[in-house]
Amino acid sequence: MGRPREELRGIGASPGVGVGPALLVDSQNPHARHHHIGSGEAAFEIERLKAAIERSRCELEDIRARLGEEAPADYRLILEAHLMMHSDELLIDVATKAIEDEAVNAEWAVERAVGQIARHLAQAPVDYFRDRSADVEHVGRRIIAQLAGRSSSLPAELAGSVLVTDDLHPADAAQLIETPVAALVTGLGSATSHTAILARTLEIPTVVGIAGIVEQVGEGDELVVDGFAGRVVLEPEPAECDRARLRGQRWRQFTQKLREQAGDRVETRDGVPIELLANVDLPAEAALAQEEGVHGIGLYRTEFLFMSRREPPSEDEQAQVYSDIVRVSAPRSVTLRTIDLGGDALSIESHAPRVPNPALGLRAIRLGLARPELFHDQLKALLRAAAEGRIRVMFPLISGVHELRLAKAALSQARRELLTRGERVGEPEVGVMIELPSAVVMADRLARECDFLSVGTNDLVQYGLAVDRANPEVAYLAESLDPAILRMLDSVVRAASAVDKPLSMCGDMAADALVLPLVLGLGYRVLSVPLSAVPLVREVVRRVDTTTARALAEKALDCATAEEVRAALVAEFAGQLGDLWSETGIEHA
Repeated sequence: MGRPREELRGIGASPGVGVGPALLVDSQNPHARHHHIGSGEAAFEIERLKAAIERSRCELEDIRARLGEEAPADYRLILEAHLMMHSDELLIDVATKAIEDEAVNAEWAVERAVGQIARHLAQAPVDYFRDRSADVEHVGRRIIAQLAGRSSSLPAELAGSVLVTDDLHPADAAQLIETPVAALVTGLGSATSHTAILARTLEIPTVVGIAGIVEQVGEGDELVVDGFAGRVVLEPEPAECDRARLRGQRWRQFTQKLREQAGDRVETRDGVPIELLANVDLPAEAALAQEEGVHGIGLYRTEFLFMSRREPPSEDEQAQVYSDIVRVSAPRSVTLRTIDLGGDALSIESHAPRVPNPALGLRAIRLGLARPELFHDQLKALLRAAAEGRIRVMFPLISGVHELRLAKAALSQARRELLTRGERVGEPEVGVMIELPSAVVMADRLARECDFLSVGTNDLVQYGLAVDRANPEVAYLAESLDPAILRMLDSVVRAASAVDKPLSMCGDMAADALVLPLVLGLGYRVLSVPLSAVPLVREVVRRVDTTTARALAEKALDCATAEEVRAALVAEFAGQLGDLWSETGIEHA
């Protein structure tokens, strides 16, 4: 008697449906050998460490060179990020210090350093940096593998199989470009991890976050992987496999059609122009934004420069990076958000104080104002880059007018210092992110004292509903269609309109195919979304009539629950958008 049908639930990380036999790969390196070293052996272990890091770096360089420009751009960015980590002075210094001060061997030292940095990142108040902790662990495992003389490559025969692994190393994934698998399932990861980003880039249906998946699946077991619903079916019925294959084929045809319809001009069905911008994390993504035909960069996160460094980047280093982005993006504008990290993310010292809720602590603009030497260096770098092209400076997590005035005063002081030095200085527009309920209430006054507003819906939902999105016990309450959130969004539109100030949205709501008609109905005409979401957002916008959308928004603002809002939205737009929702896995029936 065969194994009974079973469903496992995880996180849908890359859309699509795949069917095939399971191919199990243990991506976790065997436990690194630990031992204390004798006196006089530290220099030898440090040399072993440096040689292993260099071999690992060269391996990644070789993969990048072998793939060349044919590799998906997002994948090249991930390789670059991992290469940067190989040069991370913090990782090397912490491991070296462990060898010298604690007399441990190189493998043990790397484990300690990686664990310390990864734990630190995992406690960051920003999702992006929590997810980067897994990337640090990937790099650490590669270095340990090199110390042990092990290869980390995948099996040669992959085509048609469902790859099941604890996690996928970006370097190993190079094989998936040349020999794609039917689907990918991992035990670790999140929707914003590099594994998920890579899977979306390669268009591999993927479910992540199924703990113990390698132990639950047998080699060769038939699997259906639903990347829309985050569902994996073990030993499905033959008819279920047939339906899944058909759905996967429809999705591939659908995405190809979206690409063919790309173009610079974006407007609604009734001819209302929409400005479509890109959210960007890494400098190399700026060039990709140009290729996607967006109108500029609506959110450039500067935090990557500060991530887990023993010392913050210098003014000159920042100015070079920001200037490069501006030149690549010209003549389109770039909105650079000042550092949005918690204070603990700038130091991994073990004696750094732990705070019970970092999301409510010293982060974003609060950190900048509390650390003027850090903030002023960044502001001076931004002003120098503004001399190269169109820049907008955006302050995150502003709670009220007083903070905005302090931030603007710091910008003025930075300008004076640069002029005194004889530097070229630009005149960037200055704006704020609306992410806190207090900022919503004061949006009319904030709009009078800055050049533009941008709503960050991810944090607005978190703070507006008092829900920690990273806590699985309450994450279901983080509902963007909650009438309270919609009323806040409506209030911000009215405040910006009253003083004729530009307004944009740069959170997840702007890229949500179900929610987007309501966003347009509320009056948002500038949308900043991840590059991967651009084709779908463009197509949704083209199908929406703003008069109908406005009538829906007025109805939604009068609803009592998110369920009522969703029902009204589906009833109004299922005819125009139902096929898009179905193909993207949104349940709306």
